[in-house]
Amino acid sequence: MSSDNNLFTDFPPVSRQEWEEVIKKDLRGADYKNKLNWQTGEGIEALPFYRQDDFDSLPTPLAASAGWEVRHQIDEQEISKANKIARTTLERGVDAPTFILHIEPTGGSLGRDLHGTAIQHQQAFNQLMQDIDLSEHAVHFDTGPASPVVIAMLHNYCEAEDVDPANISGSVLDDPYAFAITHGYFPTGEETRILQKQQIVKFCANNLPNLKSLGIDARVYHNGGSTIVQEVGYALAAASEHLATQSESGLDTTTIASNIHFNFSVGSNYFLEIAKFRALRKLWQTVLRAYEAGEQPAYIHAVSSGWNKTVYDPYVNMLRTTTEGMSAALAGCDAITLQPFDESFRQPNDFSRRIARNSQTILKEEAYIDKVSDPAAGSYYIEKLTDKIAEAAWNCFREVEQQGGLFQAINDGYIQTAIEKSQNKRDLAIATRQRIFVGINKYPNPGDHKPRNETATAAASVKETDTEYSLDPEQLIPSIKKALQNGAALGDLITELTEPANVHLQTIRPYRGPKAFEELRQATEEHSKTPTVLTLPIGNKKIRKARSAFTANFFGCAGYQIEDPIGFDEIDDAIEAIQSQQPDIAVLCSADEEYPELIPALCNQLKDMDNKPSVVVAGYPKEHIESYRELGVHTFIHTKCNVLETLREFQQRLGIIKNDE
Repeated sequence: MSSDNNLFTDFPPVSRQEWEEVIKKDLRGADYKNKLNWQTGEGIEALPFYRQDDFDSLPTPLAASAGWEVRHQIDEQEISKANKIARTTLERGVDAPTFILHIEPTGGSLGRDLHGTAIQHQQAFNQLMQDIDLSEHAVHFDTGPASPVVIAMLHNYCEAEDVDPANISGSVLDDPYAFAITHGYFPTGEETRILQKQQIVKFCANNLPNLKSLGIDARVYHNGGSTIVQEVGYALAAASEHLATQSESGLDTTTIASNIHFNFSVGSNYFLEIAKFRALRKLWQTVLRAYEAGEQPAYIHAVSSGWNKTVYDPYVNMLRTTTEGMSAALAGCDAITLQPFDESFRQPNDFSRRIARNSQTILKEEAYIDKVSDPAAGSYYIEKLTDKIAEAAWNCFREVEQQGGLFQAINDGYIQTAIEKSQNKRDLAIATRQRIFVGINKYPNPGDHKPRNETATAAASVKETDTEYSLDPEQLIPSIKKALQNGAALGDLITELTEPANVHLQTIRPYRGPKAFEELRQATEEHSKTPTVLTLPIGNKKIRKARSAFTANFFGCAGYQIEDPIGFDEIDDAIEAIQSQQPDIAVLCSADEEYPELIPALCNQLKDMDNKPSVVVAGYPKEHIESYRELGVHTFIHTKCNVLETLREFQQRLGIIKNDE
């Protein structure tokens, strides 16, 4: 037996050529680089295997935290309930809460609506922080243009409660670029925006040194349908915009960079998501060197994707968020938020919130993922993906810079158009089932129904007082603090802080990828009669079984009732079943070589039948398509057809939806 020292000498090295010969043999002579390459849909391709000789030298591990901050998002409107949720989650494994407050114009009037936690005045903020130990727990605010007010409230609270502001850690997220592409305008003019950011960064540097105040929200790109490459490229462009504009205002680049925090969505494309965050950290160092901002790691907060979550079969969302959390953890993200599985269709309850936070607790306490720094380092596969994403994202970033920077690129619609193109490709991949959503466009659960307990919280009106308050642009936060102390409400101050500029910008639409299929299924549920599909398995038993299963899967995505008999010996038996069951759709399932005999026999007997069903053929016998149509076949279903388009056509044919829907 070999000693430990000689163990590896018993296994001689295997050359690339030897590996490739084995692969070539298995592929019967085909080139694996063409046959097995992975079209990721993200603008890069991946080969099936990599070796050390794919690298001149393996990259050194990227700076990454071994642990991460477990966050929990709170958008409960009522202050007392939001406080209770925060305290409960902190007691049960969460490290820090994130409070959501978004202000939107009220349609058709001059008022504003408040979505999220209603922090309407200083007293409400103080109540929100009650019994939360800010010296022990970080606190985060996703508050958009209201962020200067929230910062002032936080500092007022510290003074009133005798809390040392230097001990407060957390972040405030207000990304004007993300706001502009989703709302169609910037919240303020360019000069005002730059001055406000300068005032915020200066105040935080001097008074709240551990509160990161320059947030970049790349989630809007992801949830709008962008590629991974675009997410990273546009996030870097936003960071560059902050570094350029703020340094021109007199702030040193090191201070600016230390205030920047990246907020990304993390999707379920496991390895690519790991590589995405590693590529961002790598490119961030390049940006810092360009601005002489020192070496400091990118602070990354990852939030589970909203784009891929489903309303039907919603418990699958738990599996999606778990893999997303693993990707973010293995990539070394500094903070992770896993959203409750039911957030897309109702206000999360105690159960869904518990599952969300416990998913992260298991990753830490049972999987020990937080015990290793940059665990993906050294993996040839992930290192190569990291390099490819970094190269493509850097090119994306340079293209934005060539447009004049992110601000100009958004004004010109360059960013929105690029994301829209990516969105269209993703939608086509979903429609043709190149991109699978389990339970939605494949493997539907026939007994599942859309949840009926949707309880979207109504927006609150933003409160104003009868007093006018004037803010000093050169002493922005101190003047907001004073106004709050004198009784100002949120609405009074937002009016002073915002003045829509660059209106009528092109926008992108954050959406959920599965929604188009879900709408078809919901329309079926709401229709007076559920369509029935009868499969007609005849002939070759192996092929008919496979095509019957394919048919049930296909029409099940629209919520149709599937009748799937074991099989028929003769066409006459199939005709008898059709006459007995009166289906809306009859699908012939057999081998292509048997169709020349079966299809004419079936169509001729159905020709004079009352209430005859739509005849569908499972498969695509290319040479006979037109002749089969002439016989009465309505359409053909197969692996390469557009499932969404075909199902939508049947919905219209059956009167479930109108032609213009």
